[in-house]
Amino acid sequence: MSNADQPTKHILIVEDSTVVRGMITHIIEAEGYTVASAKSAEEALEYLRSAPKPQLILLDLVLPYMRSDEFLRELQNHRDWAIIPVAIISGYAQETPYRIPFTVAYLEKPIDFDQLMDVVRTYCY
Repeated sequence: MSNADQPTKHILIVEDSTVVRGMITHIIEAEGYTVASAKSAEEALEYLRSAPKPQLILLDLVLPYMRSDEFLRELQNHRDWAIIPVAIISGYAQETPYRIPFTVAYLEKPIDFDQLMDVVRTYCY
């Protein structure tokens, strides 16, 4: 697929919970967006190497094997990936949102779907 054929509303979800990944995917696809998903950071990197670049990555804060901060560093080390906005999804409350380097939003679980779609609409147009 060439860049001209790339979906314009394309999101990558990186979440190890099948249930959470499925719920987020269902909500976003119902709004007309194209969603790809990965259950680990390693799987997400493989996806990025072989598929069209997403407009947004929704990244679980706590992942097995490769941590989310390591994944974010990998993104920053790749010229084409460093420009992809990343929103964190986490079950951990954070007093000062958006303090995680290289991220644009912090969404707490359980996910507020209106807040999720606000982030999606902001970065996928």
